[in-house]
Amino acid sequence: MGRRRKEPSLSDVLLDAPWWVSAALAVGSYVVFHAIFPAAFASSPILGALATVSRSLAWIPATMFSFIGLLAYLRARNRQLDTGSASGKAKRPRNSGNLRVVGASTPVLDVNFGKQAKADPSISAAHKAVVPAKPTEWTLDALKQLEWKRFEMLCVWYYEAMGFTVKTVPHGADGGIDATLYKDGLSAPIAVVQCKAWRVPVKVEPVRALGGIMHSKRVKRGVFWSLAGFIGQPVNAYAAEAGIQLLDGAGIVERIRALDPDKQSRLLAQAFEGDYKTPTCAACGVQMVERQGKDNSLFWGCRNYSKGCRVKLARAA
Repeated sequence: MGRRRKEPSLSDVLLDAPWWVSAALAVGSYVVFHAIFPAAFASSPILGALATVSRSLAWIPATMFSFIGLLAYLRARNRQLDTGSASGKAKRPRNSGNLRVVGASTPVLDVNFGKQAKADPSISAAHKAVVPAKPTEWTLDALKQLEWKRFEMLCVWYYEAMGFTVKTVPHGADGGIDATLYKDGLSAPIAVVQCKAWRVPVKVEPVRALGGIMHSKRVKRGVFWSLAGFIGQPVNAYAAEAGIQLLDGAGIVERIRALDPDKQSRLLAQAFEGDYKTPTCAACGVQMVERQGKDNSLFWGCRNYSKGCRVKLARAA
């Protein structure tokens, strides 16, 4: 890039890092300033006063790091709730008792229906195997049909088609990134990628989170895939400073179409194989089923509800 990037401050990095990093720094700083420094300076008549000051002020950095850790925890929690409400990755319901499975209004291909119907008799017989019409070319409408996990896997398959080695998180918390890209012969990653199949545009906070991960991993390049695009001038300004490429749905389709025809066809076959519409449980990695709550509202619930998984997604109209 032509201009120099603005490096994130320590507080920015810690706010985007897991809360326990700040907690560990709080404990460590207190031990250093309250015990280690005073013990090292106690034998010196000149530095003895400094040892006293260090012990009396040890609470200041510890309090500061503790406060940042609390903010990091709250930010991560709010980000998770925002993600669930935006029909991205799942969130947990507060009151989801007396749930029943209803027939899906949109036919889906359910290859494991027979086994799961025996294990969970509450699954409706209407939730049966029907093959949907598959897209025959790459368009934005086709891209929007993919459930969130298949959208992330498309990202992985695309970069593999580009010649990268890709490491991913199968399911559960992704730690702020969905894919790490490597070049053959290099042990250090050359880029990190985050994907959001949200139905609303991404604001600046998730992009900043990706920048924090880049800084912590010492990776200079980042890519952010957002199906619904991005909103707000701060997003573009921060991405330009941090070295993050922003790709909306149309941009993703454009780059896939730039591949040679054989690679495009393979990607199309992979992305739209089997049931590509039914959401995946973020915690268990299994496809979800349509459920109905006590207020008759419909949502996607995990198949492992009977085993204690309460993850759910809003049911799109």
